[in-house]
Amino acid sequence: MSEVLEIAKELAKSSDAELERIIGIRLMPSANFKDFFDFAAALVKPQNLKGAVAGLTAAQIIALNNLLEGKTKAADKSQLEVLTKLYLVQKTAKGYKPYPSATETFRLLVTKKLLGQLESQNSDLDNYFEVKTADIDPLAGVGAFETVQALTELVIELEHRYVPEVGRGEVGVVELRRLANFLGREVDYARSLYSLAQIAGLVVLHQKRWRVGKEYSVWLESEPAKRWLSLASNWLKLLGPESARELAGETNLTQAIVKNFPLANQGIASHMANLVSLAELIGLTANNQVASWYKPLMQGEFATAQKLIAKALPSVQNKLILQADLTLISTGPLDTKTELTLRRFVDIEKIGVASSYRMSALSLSYGMETGLSETDIRTFLLELTGKDLPQPVDYLIRETAKRFGRLSLRQVAQGTVLESKDKVLLTAILNDSELKALSFKVDSDNTLITNFDQELVYYQMRENKYPAVALNKDGQIITSWLAEQGFMQKPAGHCVADDIRRWREHDKRMGENPLGDDIIRTLELAIKNKGTVRVTVTDKKITKDFVVEPTGLANGRLRAKDKQADCERVLPLASITSVAIG
Repeated sequence: MSEVLEIAKELAKSSDAELERIIGIRLMPSANFKDFFDFAAALVKPQNLKGAVAGLTAAQIIALNNLLEGKTKAADKSQLEVLTKLYLVQKTAKGYKPYPSATETFRLLVTKKLLGQLESQNSDLDNYFEVKTADIDPLAGVGAFETVQALTELVIELEHRYVPEVGRGEVGVVELRRLANFLGREVDYARSLYSLAQIAGLVVLHQKRWRVGKEYSVWLESEPAKRWLSLASNWLKLLGPESARELAGETNLTQAIVKNFPLANQGIASHMANLVSLAELIGLTANNQVASWYKPLMQGEFATAQKLIAKALPSVQNKLILQADLTLISTGPLDTKTELTLRRFVDIEKIGVASSYRMSALSLSYGMETGLSETDIRTFLLELTGKDLPQPVDYLIRETAKRFGRLSLRQVAQGTVLESKDKVLLTAILNDSELKALSFKVDSDNTLITNFDQELVYYQMRENKYPAVALNKDGQIITSWLAEQGFMQKPAGHCVADDIRRWREHDKRMGENPLGDDIIRTLELAIKNKGTVRVTVTDKKITKDFVVEPTGLANGRLRAKDKQADCERVLPLASITSVAIG
């Protein structure tokens, strides 16, 4: 049987916790996989295996090499047990055996020179300069604060923007570059944010679009220290408990990685190298030196870690400077409740300890969509600034409230109807080159119509600065804030655990009541990988089981070798009621 089928069987027998761990450590996009076979096929891809092998400790490298050389020692057993959970080694009744693809990758990365160094345990990294955490904590605290802010921006942006899936489970380079430019970072940083946000349940892929995820509301309502703990605990999950124990007592993470993980810098695929970079971003380290909350986190003392990081985060305040050019400047971080209310009707221009915001007709219209009234906005600004509103601000709020709702979108059978009593505005929209892709056509004096659905049209209009509101079938405004209702409702409970549950349900269905497509797909996998299957055939109320090696599918029949009976069988697909690998 091929290793893909063998790994698929092992995955199906693993606990949910073990599956979540391997998904985290290997940074696998679980939403992309239909079943355990898809997951297994992804695990043995060269780029994924390179990252897994590059994340092995020195002891694990030695143990795996001993296994390949047939020189396994008693001391290697604990390391080999870990390698089975990484799906690099298989545990059988006769002992351990490496998967062929893992062996190939291991031989590619591990040289005789490296093995000699590990065996002799030579290292010039045992003694290195240590910096007091009192000097590191302020720097690490700022790093943690900035990354928590960046993730908050990412998820709030998904409430405002339509971000489509590109390829298979990827974010488009255009979107990554836009986010990176806004944050003043590199594209790789933006890509890392999406990965962390997905693992933390802050974003999900749903119907070919990136949306806010299950933990989004909890994140927004949490104070910065709690947000950080959520992020750090997910980083720890990616690291894995064995690696955490290896690194808990270290003070310089980069040098510790080199010392304890000899292949950590073998190419960009190494998840260990990525984790070092992420540790700096989330404030576990600063200039590679660990902060005071690093060790408690690594030892699972989360409450202690949260208390320590809270002391290093910038203090919150609730004051804003409101200027006549429609900008607002905070002199320090706002508390969570204030920040959330403000973000309902302003756009952020620069995030930091002191952030700057800007009001526009579009941002104010969005706030009114979420239920804020003109009076609510005025009262809120007066409380935060302590001064009368500048004339341009007063005028903008009044005019936006007066014009609010003059452009609306309704879902109809043919697509979406855009309605307004302002004929000049409709003509401008009809002639706007940026909206040509929506193919608006005149429906009546007051309406335009397009074949595209309401959700897509809404975001496209907002992208081009038109404050259109979406209406439900009763004519009420649909709010997208917190994804509470309407077409923007977030998929309930979608996360890694739900993907695992979906795989198990698929696996169960395959054994009890498989769909026709499932049967064919499983048989095709067995043919491709030269594996055996157990098929149940029901004919005239007589049920028989056969263990066969499928060789072909054609004309509604399965051809297979029955080695036990030493014959070839031809089985009608219509009579196959269940199929299982092995």
